[in-house]
Amino acid sequence: MLIGLAIDTRQTPAPLLASECGAPGTWWELAWRHAVLMPATSVAMALAALAPWPGAPSAAARMLCAALMAAGMVVGARLGVGMALAAGAAPFVGLVLGMAAGMAMAVLPLAAQRWA
Repeated sequence: MLIGLAIDTRQTPAPLLASECGAPGTWWELAWRHAVLMPATSVAMALAALAPWPGAPSAAARMLCAALMAAGMVVGARLGVGMALAAGAAPFVGLVLGMAAGMAMAVLPLAAQRWA
């Protein structure tokens, strides 16, 4: 994700990313903005989720993981920016932390099932 963000912020300034990803809208509007403004980040996340790493689960489980991570990244970005603004922190910091936390929380059920 961080490599993707480094690439994306070369095209779109970090404050603009945070502003657009934290702006109000429906879930689909947020997802669309996220994909358009952060294509490298989105691709990096998808590749990490879908890659057949050693010991990786089935392709269907990896697809589910990618979908959950994408949803978590979008929701986390929206909530992270809002929480950063409320705390007086930089919105981009909230964006990054929110996306990471959102992805991690989204895949917790899959991780728990795998390690149970």
